[in-house]
Amino acid sequence: MVSTRRKCTLYFLALVAVVWSISPVYEMFSASFMNPKELISHNLFPPTPNINNYLRLFGFITTTAGGQIFGLTAQVDEGLTNSAIVAILVMTITMAATIPAGYALGRLRLRGRTAMVGLLLGSRTLPPVSVALPYYFYFTALHIRGTIIGVTIIQMSITIPLVAWVLMGFFSALPRDIEMSARMDGCTRFQAFRRALLPLAAPGIAASAVIAFLFSWNDFFYSWLISSGSPAQTFNTSLTAFLGQASGSAPDPTIFAAAVVVQVVVAIVVAGILQKYITSLKIIDPGTVAQ
Repeated sequence: MVSTRRKCTLYFLALVAVVWSISPVYEMFSASFMNPKELISHNLFPPTPNINNYLRLFGFITTTAGGQIFGLTAQVDEGLTNSAIVAILVMTITMAATIPAGYALGRLRLRGRTAMVGLLLGSRTLPPVSVALPYYFYFTALHIRGTIIGVTIIQMSITIPLVAWVLMGFFSALPRDIEMSARMDGCTRFQAFRRALLPLAAPGIAASAVIAFLFSWNDFFYSWLISSGSPAQTFNTSLTAFLGQASGSAPDPTIFAAAVVVQVVVAIVVAGILQKYITSLKIIDPGTVAQ
């Protein structure tokens, strides 16, 4: 009896947590299929669901529900393109830098390793706003503020320490016997790393790639700091235009909701594709490493 009550309580609390977590997402998704009048009426479900907001967002309809000209399509297209470029660059460069770093920190007995790990994690304890001014003036002095390169570099200041720490844990947890067997079979350290450890660490590497991509795609503060108002502004940064006066039109929260849904859907699709890759990876046979 007590066990049944405990299970019911746990299920109820889990249900409350799920509803609490997804309700803002549902509200945003629902608002994207309404017009402003329906949204103001506090409808739980769209009375007349339509995709007009998405059509306006991508320029298929050029006026808002109130007959005003909607002129943010160019910013949306530019923002999506820039975000995709930056996210792919951040993910690629981050993985190229952190895979060897994670291996070295996780498996080699390096002098000062503890200090390096502490510095790596300590760099992430600072609130972003505390380094906003130094980053702003530094990137301005280097003439890379308002550029794709600048946005990529500043985002990697977050992703590289974080992903290196994650991969350090993955590499340190791998069995050392496999690497030793590969070395005994004649492999160099690099060959053992490439043939034995990389395939075993592939799920962790793919998961880390997801982390790097999603951080870049979802980043607002650093992107706003470096790219706001420039041709390099990302999609997140361009969303601020929906909350103010733009092209002579009043703010339209329903189009803003559609833009946010587009951002979320892209992130879900990318994460889903990489997650499928993670679950499809196969563990190699240690006996074939040196062949």
